[in-house]
Amino acid sequence: MDQRSFAIIIVLTTIISYLIIRKFFKIAPRYLMYGILGVVTGITIGTIIAWPLSALLGQFGVIVAPYILGLILLVFVEFFIIEGKSILVFLQNQLQRR
Repeated sequence: MDQRSFAIIIVLTTIISYLIIRKFFKIAPRYLMYGILGVVTGITIGTIIAWPLSALLGQFGVIVAPYILGLILLVFVEFFIIEGKSILVFLQNQLQRR
């Protein structure tokens, strides 16, 4: 298994398991939107952090970086679901100022 496949498997496993768990709790559409925004933001920030980390740690980084990406992704999804409305209000206020 190459490095890219390993990272993709970790990210997909994180997202799919999260959605399966949330399905049992009957997600409201707004929380699903917050979750999708959290996934996009989490993958972006996670990649920004995990990619250089994989280069710094060498062979060990190949194993550690996808897990760090998955952990950051999970944190962002949870954060956006918990604080989604206040985040969107803040972004809306920032856009109206411009």
